[in-house]
Amino acid sequence: MPVTAEAPDTAREPADDPLAGGADVWLLAEEDVEEFAAATGGLELLTEEERARHDRLLFPAARTRFLGARLLSREVLSQYADVAPEEWRFDKGRFGRPSVHGADWGLDFNLTHTNGLIAAIVVRGRTAGVDAENTPARPEAVRFAPKVFTPLEQEVLRRDREDQRGHAFADSWVAKEAYTKATGMGMARGFDAFSVHRLRGGGLAVVDEEIPEPERPLWQIQVLQVWDRFALGIAIRASEDDAGPIPVRLRSAMAELLPGVSRSGVR
Repeated sequence: MPVTAEAPDTAREPADDPLAGGADVWLLAEEDVEEFAAATGGLELLTEEERARHDRLLFPAARTRFLGARLLSREVLSQYADVAPEEWRFDKGRFGRPSVHGADWGLDFNLTHTNGLIAAIVVRGRTAGVDAENTPARPEAVRFAPKVFTPLEQEVLRRDREDQRGHAFADSWVAKEAYTKATGMGMARGFDAFSVHRLRGGGLAVVDEEIPEPERPLWQIQVLQVWDRFALGIAIRASEDDAGPIPVRLRSAMAELLPGVSRSGVR
């Protein structure tokens, strides 16, 4: 029977909660996964079902990203709750979105991985989604826009400078993906069913008739540039008690989670 982390009532909202006023996004380079795994316990931290999924993946890069994402989520969540990384258990929503099983820590998290980067976002008392893609997008990906963007989004993309369309496509894609992941639907929600638009001040806004009107101001969408190679989309549904935009902190898994690890992977 799996061990389920139980949180005492007094620990659910710690006085010095680092997530009280913001969201943390943890970054792990794919090239660092082997070292990260060696320092944290690797496959031994995963459940039997997770190890079986890992072993079924055909390509080494896919296994690396799968392992990195699972280890990162466990190590990250343990920064915000008194639970050992190997004790976390997860449920899946109707469309496959993972969530913390059992303990009522109020934590919500989401994962993404692409060629070269793994990222995890964590919030408390809010809901969040994250997505990452290499940028600029390849020309063949940009030509895919009519299948996934609304007519207005396509027009905006067409009017962008030709040398910027790859970046604009990647930004729009990760923003929309992060939003659907935050709602729990992921790719089950048609990307042409809602829009993400640039605001005059430089931000982004989602236009989705499926969102009840009172809830619309709670949604925050943004795209960050990571390491000059990745577009990182972030979607957060704030709580009704939040008075303004939710600050997002980018954090390094290697530097902050394994500060005592040398390049050889030994503490």
